[in-house]
Amino acid sequence: MKTLIRLTALIALGLPAFAQEHDHAKTATDAKAAVPTILAAQTTCPISGEVLEDKTNFVDYEGQRVYVCCKKCVKKFTAFPDKFISAMAKSGQAVENTQTTCVVSGEELDEDAVTLAFGNKTIKVCCKKCAKKVNAEPIKYFDKLEGRKAQERCAVMGGKIIPENSFVVNGTHVDQCCPGCEKKWRADPGKYFSKLAEQKIVLQPASDRCPVMPKMAVKDRRYFVTMGARRFYFCSEGTRTKFLESPEKYLKNLDKMPETGPPPAAVKKVMEKAGHEATAHDGAANHGTSNS
Repeated sequence: MKTLIRLTALIALGLPAFAQEHDHAKTATDAKAAVPTILAAQTTCPISGEVLEDKTNFVDYEGQRVYVCCKKCVKKFTAFPDKFISAMAKSGQAVENTQTTCVVSGEELDEDAVTLAFGNKTIKVCCKKCAKKVNAEPIKYFDKLEGRKAQERCAVMGGKIIPENSFVVNGTHVDQCCPGCEKKWRADPGKYFSKLAEQKIVLQPASDRCPVMPKMAVKDRRYFVTMGARRFYFCSEGTRTKFLESPEKYLKNLDKMPETGPPPAAVKKVMEKAGHEATAHDGAANHGTSNS
């Protein structure tokens, strides 16, 4: 019998929580949380849908590991991991957390580790104090796990960026070293977005409006998607899911949104409403789905 942990800490953030099987982990919970959906261990490739014969091919992303059936699927998954990880949740399959140390303190994780669920991804921390920090700014720690950073150099010339020379392309705020680089960016934005993505640079949206519901201002960054070098924020989990299902449908309208700047980083008000203290819960239960 394995320990069935309820990954409901992020109910406090308004995110869907899922129960997964983990050994020796305690999970932050919320007293008002609904009974979480049970996700089984991954058995099929999220790209091809084929049953996984082995675990030779995989992608590590934001502290999570996802298995695929072949090297071709590795490339496809890497192009937009969030899309496929979301689809895995719909099919009832969990992703595997690969953390061995706390993303906040750097300390090694043990049987008292707290697991926080953000959709179908998890973050493990060593204690309640670290859990509180992750709850307040989850994106900060997912970026840390992935090794992402903010832009410091021009994607065209490599020079130090000057804020006064920034511009907006396809709804994304871009910094550059001089006005002349903007022309090259606009001529081939995909080239430079890809270049920054390879360097693990993440760019912020130019607007605080939801890409799916443009009239809605996004109040914080709890609902988010990372696509290459671009970051998007949403007003609800439902709009985030719609975006992941049909990103092309919403990307084409980003230029029409007002340039109001991205939403605030911390999720303070939401945490205060729901109660941000992490409470350890360790319950034993039989898993109803075979993981073989």
